[in-house]
Amino acid sequence: MLNVAVIDDDILTLRIFKDNLEHFGYPCKTFNNYVTALKEIKNYDVIILDYHLGRIKGKDIIKDIKSANENVFIIMISGYMIQNIINKELKETLYSFHTKPVDFDKLKLELDAIAISLKEASQ
Repeated sequence: MLNVAVIDDDILTLRIFKDNLEHFGYPCKTFNNYVTALKEIKNYDVIILDYHLGRIKGKDIIKDIKSANENVFIIMISGYMIQNIINKELKETLYSFHTKPVDFDKLKLELDAIAISLKEASQ
């Protein structure tokens, strides 16, 4: 089973993600503090990470996430347009990027693809 964590500083966003992902059958843990999340990163296959986390930017903690779990898939979310945020380095690191409001049907397809990929890799 694919384990998903969502890191966002907005409690409502976390609740929406948790409800939708669990409805799709994916266990989901939410974190509104990236320091706490980093302690548990190794337990997750997918991290859904907000670009803005209060005073820190999600892109600035990607290296920490990858150091803790180099195989984790990172999906970034933001209320800002992708063209203004994603540079070459991020494109190579992220699995995907979604602007808010997130299209949960599209996100489900991506999570399904990740789950299949991980299942095939473990066989």
